[in-house]
This record gives sequence, structure tokens and C-alpha cells, in this order.
Amino acid sequence: MNASRRRVTRAVLSAVLVAGTAGGLGVVGAGGASASSPCSGTLVWGPTPFYGEGAYSNTVVAYVDTYWDGSSNCEVAYKNVFVGQPTRMDLTIWTNYGSTDDPGYWSYYAGPVSEPGAGSCVWEEVDMWDPSGHEIAQEYDNSPHSCG
Repeated sequence: MNASRRRVTRAVLSAVLVAGTAGGLGVVGAGGASASSPCSGTLVWGPTPFYGEGAYSNTVVAYVDTYWDGSSNCEVAYKNVFVGQPTRMDLTIWTNYGSTDDPGYWSYYAGPVSEPGAGSCVWEEVDMWDPSGHEIAQEYDNSPHSCG
């Protein structure tokens, strides 16, 4: 997808998400609230929606962006529920070389997480909990992407 089309897609997704705020969960635009990313490089994949489970099975709980800087892949998972509230969240990135995760209590996003990427594909997992400590998402993206 070219940069112009990606900007339009992000703008439309952001407008839909903001308009669709329901249940007091709080929603940020696709790809997060910030125009800048804690990852360096070029956005090569995303924003990729990650859905919850149980009561959140029809809810996008986070969006993951993948960046490439010429040698490493870097990812950030932006919260789409409980935004601004520190809740438990973990983002894991896998490549053919290994994995890195960023567990913690995050208000806006988990990451950045990076792994060497030359000659490898990327997979990721997003795990999230609600403010009461109940797990609401454990979604693994088993579709390798950003191979290079």
C-alpha cells in the first residue's frame, strides 16, 4: 500500500474508531494516539488489529505497527481499550532469530520490541488484561509478514 493510501486508511480508521467509542472503554486512532512512533525506520505493516476474547471477542483491543530500519524489525502495540489506564499488557515479537517481549503495566502502548530481521519474517502476540486483572486477549498472529 503506498504512503498516500496508508494515510487515508489511517484517517478513516481513526475517524471510525473515535466515532465508535462505546461502553466508556476509550478508543484511540488506529496505530495509536501519537503521530510519532518509539520505533525508528519505515512503517512496513500495520496498523494490524488484535481482537480480545470472551466479552471482548468483537473488540479490537490493540493495534500493532511494524517498522523496518534496514537491519531490525521493531513493533509497538497501541492500546484501544482502557487507554490512559495502566493495565497489564505484553507484546512479543518473533523472528527466525529469536523473540523479545515487553511485559508491564502500560497506559498507552507496549513496546518498542525489536529483533534482527534480515532474511527473516515477523510474528507477534498481544496479551492484555482489564483493570481487574482478568485476561481479555491472548492473540498470536500466525501469519508471517515483513519477510526480508
